[in-house]
Amino acid sequence: MKNPADTYGQGRLDEELLKQLVHNEKMAELGRMSAGIVHELNAPLSVIASAAQMILRETDVPEFVREMVGRIGVEAQRLSHLARGMLSLSCRDSTLQEVDINLTIRFVLDFISYEAARRAVLVVPKLDFRLPVILLDGNKLKQILLNLVMNALQAMEDQGGVLRVETGSPLPGEVDIVINDNGPGIPAESLEKIFQPGFTTKKEGEGTGLGLFVTRMLVEQLGGRIEVDSRISEGTTFRVTLSTGERSED
Repeated sequence: MKNPADTYGQGRLDEELLKQLVHNEKMAELGRMSAGIVHELNAPLSVIASAAQMILRETDVPEFVREMVGRIGVEAQRLSHLARGMLSLSCRDSTLQEVDINLTIRFVLDFISYEAARRAVLVVPKLDFRLPVILLDGNKLKQILLNLVMNALQAMEDQGGVLRVETGSPLPGEVDIVINDNGPGIPAESLEKIFQPGFTTKKEGEGTGLGLFVTRMLVEQLGGRIEVDSRISEGTTFRVTLSTGERSED
C-alpha cells in the first residue's frame, strides 16, 4: 500500500513538472514571435534614427524642433534595443566575454545623458573600481542596464530628480548593481506584478509592459537575480546581483 505522503509528493512533483513544461513552451513561442517582431521593427526604426541624425546635422533647425527630433532618435534607438532584448530571450547561446561592469555602466549612462538632461535628472554614479571583470554576455548586460535606467528616467518625467547608479561587492563571489530614483514610487499592489509581461504603471500608450519582463529574463539568463524595493513619494530601487564565478573560501 502506498504511503499517502509519497503519493502527495509525487503529485506535487508532477504538478511542478507540468508548470515547467508549460513555461518552456511559452518561452519557445515568445522566441518565435520575437524573431518576427525584431525583423519587422528594425528596418523602420533604423530609418527613423538615421533621419533624425540627418536633421540634427543641419545648422538652421529651430531649437524646439531640434529637441523633439533628438527625442525621436533616442526613442527609436531604445525601441531597437528592446526588440533585440526580446530576441535574445529565445537565444540559448551567449557570446561570453570578460566584461568590466563599471565601463559598461559608463557606456549606458553616456548613451542616456541627453534624455537625463531633458528630464532635469541629475545622474550620480558611485562605482567600485575594485570589482573584478566577469565572464558573461556583455550585450545582455547593456540591455538590462538600459531598460532599468530608462525606466527610472521615465518615473521622474514630470518632476526631475536624482538617478543614482552604484556598484559594489557586499558578498564574496557576487557583484551588485543598484539603480535608484527618487520618483513617485510604486504602489505595493503594483510592485507584486511589475515583472509580469504586459503589466505597466505608465499611462496608456506610453508603455509596452515588456521592459521589466525582458529585464528579469535577461538577468536570469546571466545567472543573476533582480530585486525591487519602492516607497511612495520616496522612489524606487532595483538591485541586480551577478556572480563573479569565483568561489568564496570558507
